[in-house]
Amino acid sequence: MAKKSSNTRLVVFAASFIVVAVVIVYALTAPAGEGTIGIGSTAPDFHLPIVTAEGLTSNTIELSSLRGRVVVLEFMVSWCKGCQAMAPSLDYLSSEYESRGVFFLSVAGTVGGASAESTAAFITEYGAHWTHVLDTDNSVFTRYGVQATPTYLIIDRDGKIVSRFQGVVATDGFRAGIDAALSG
Repeated sequence: MAKKSSNTRLVVFAASFIVVAVVIVYALTAPAGEGTIGIGSTAPDFHLPIVTAEGLTSNTIELSSLRGRVVVLEFMVSWCKGCQAMAPSLDYLSSEYESRGVFFLSVAGTVGGASAESTAAFITEYGAHWTHVLDTDNSVFTRYGVQATPTYLIIDRDGKIVSRFQGVVATDGFRAGIDAALSG
């Protein structure tokens, strides 16, 4: 009986060792997890189609093409009350900072029935005159760890995230974040 118990312990130990080894190897070699994008991180690149007041276009924008400029990146959906409330402030700030090279870019998600058509209607209704792109499968939302809208990131000229805000943000808060990115 002692022989069988010893073999069982050996099998359990070997199986446990293999599981632990696999977990360690995975932890050391796996790419950074979703949602780990924060202050100081390089903003992950994406390439998405532009939406205008007329609808989805064949034009696209790639975030990395904006290097050298400060970028205010908004994650929004057309039905989001906070996004609707923030639109006038963003439009005001985009007109104020455009001449200083700041680029405002909204990534519109498609959760909860949002679409290119509803994003176009949002642009028209709320006078959102800055650039909007459509994240058709919400993969950019996932990559950035966005769990609620609106979420905003301010990205410096080198592509590093310097500020992150969620929800309705006071215009002065945005201005301070943008000014810090411009002076850095």
